[in-house]
Amino acid sequence: MRVSREVMAQRHDEIISETSKMLRQRGIVGTSLADLMAAAGLTHGGFYKHFDSKDALVAEATERIFAEINARFQERVESQGSKAALIAYVTDYLTLGHVKKPELGCPIPAFGPDVSREHGAVRGVFTNGIKTNLSLIIEGLSGPMAERKEKAVELLSLLSGAVAMARATDDEKLSGEIIASARKRANQIIESRK
Repeated sequence: MRVSREVMAQRHDEIISETSKMLRQRGIVGTSLADLMAAAGLTHGGFYKHFDSKDALVAEATERIFAEINARFQERVESQGSKAALIAYVTDYLTLGHVKKPELGCPIPAFGPDVSREHGAVRGVFTNGIKTNLSLIIEGLSGPMAERKEKAVELLSLLSGAVAMARATDDEKLSGEIIASARKRANQIIESRK
């Protein structure tokens, strides 16, 4: 029996959705095709009706993750202004909720180290997502463009590094201190006039 295009599109979307969560929970290496397909309620054999390879799936899921994050950021820019949107982004990013629920958060601390060992499409999509995120951060900063770019890289590195460190420790108090220190430094970067 043939499956309609609508059903195929819905299944494709479900696979991408489950992959987006699982990648952020387990990383690329810890995410198997069998687990992904089971999470989406499909068989392993059905995978190749939707994707040519695991790399193609990871690239598409990564693109969606960044698109959703950056779209929310952009919506805030349009409704609140660039600086307020940046402050809200940092406030949301640097929380213990983000630390404890990687499946809902930023892919940089979740599976960025895995991407550094990838080639081709996955790395390209990840790079584009970071570039878009940096451009949104730049909009919320003050000063000459060269300094804003530098501060944006510092800020995104601080955010993702702090969350990665806070996740790596089994000491909740230390995790909280890492997040609080990062929040303080992030605010200094945002308020810096030079």
